[in-house]
Amino acid sequence: MSGLAFASAPRPSLPMRFLVAALAWGAVAGLWLAWQGEIALLSRWTPATLVLVHVFALGLLGNAMLGSLVQFLPVAAGSPLPGTRVVPWLHAAFNAGLALLLATLAASSHALALPAGGLLDGSLAIFALLALVAVIRGKGARVVREGIGLALLALIATAALGLLLLAARTGWRGPAAAGMVDVHAAFGVIGWVLGLLAAVGGVTLPMLQGTRTLPVPALRTWQIASMLTLGISVATLADVVPGSAWRLAAWPLAAFALTVYVLQARAPHRRNPVLRRFWQAGCACLFAASLLALRPDVPLVPLGVLVLGVGLPLLVVGMALEITAFLTWIALRQRVPRGVRVPGVGSLFEEADRRRAFVLHAVAGAWLVAAAFAPALARSAGLAIALAYAVSLHGQWRCWRQAATWRRAGD
Repeated sequence: MSGLAFASAPRPSLPMRFLVAALAWGAVAGLWLAWQGEIALLSRWTPATLVLVHVFALGLLGNAMLGSLVQFLPVAAGSPLPGTRVVPWLHAAFNAGLALLLATLAASSHALALPAGGLLDGSLAIFALLALVAVIRGKGARVVREGIGLALLALIATAALGLLLLAARTGWRGPAAAGMVDVHAAFGVIGWVLGLLAAVGGVTLPMLQGTRTLPVPALRTWQIASMLTLGISVATLADVVPGSAWRLAAWPLAAFALTVYVLQARAPHRRNPVLRRFWQAGCACLFAASLLALRPDVPLVPLGVLVLGVGLPLLVVGMALEITAFLTWIALRQRVPRGVRVPGVGSLFEEADRRRAFVLHAVAGAWLVAAAFAPALARSAGLAIALAYAVSLHGQWRCWRQAATWRRAGD
């Protein structure tokens, strides 16, 4: 943990609220799938499917990524986030906007679309601008800050495209251009989520999993190639290249997964075995999706399940549980009197709780992938997902409450 600026860390409750919301939305995704059943997995265009996609993409992944940035920017990237006082309000606005968006998609209620778009896009725009200011002013590794900056720009583009699609769906403007949904998804998955995971992973993989540090030229090559890939997706929207070219955008999934495997295999100091398993399972799903994307006859629902429903969530949940332990440790250091010994990070989150969470997420993920090909399994897969996230939430709560317990012991 050397090189981390713990003195610059925000109040642990700031990022923690995002991480708790992320796991809670994961449980909501499972309950929604259990309620809706196979209709949520038959087509990418049904209201039930659109709700499920956005619960995973915004509720789970969005909250986890934003919360991680609140903690990562000042502590590991040397980029203190300005205006931290507004972060709780941004968290509330983001999640309220998401709830309204889900109601709009589920009930086709145009009355809720305007406040949904305003709250969601407004909160994301403000957060992204604050984070960009932090990145520009920061003093951490330049390649890491540049990667985060590119991911934030992709987030702004994703939000803007989403607002246009919402406007088209509710009749504020004419029909969306063919392919805009795919471009929206490409910017969100490749530019924002995968881009941020790659930038942050350049620091957290060596720190938390004991891997070697990727050389700067490799990280810059990734950034340039990812931007070119997003350029291809925009070109498909403008009919400059064939519409089927979007499938080439799946290569970052394979590159990311293979890089993680190679780094883990050659790690000189292997740490956190449960976190490694989360990432191994998640990367296996991303790699499988990249292979399936090359086949034109494969439907898009299984691809979406592999990436948004299982692969990326496994990476994010594993990190969220690890970050929870760090936040609890920081809270303990800030609260207990000097001279009182604080337990190590590794002992705060029970290893049994982590292993239990991984097993349940792995089983639920496999079940969900099976349901993507056999929708009759959808309801049982939804229950399995809800259980996995509920158990993860319980483990997260058990870890976090130790901060209050130790504070009372110190008093």
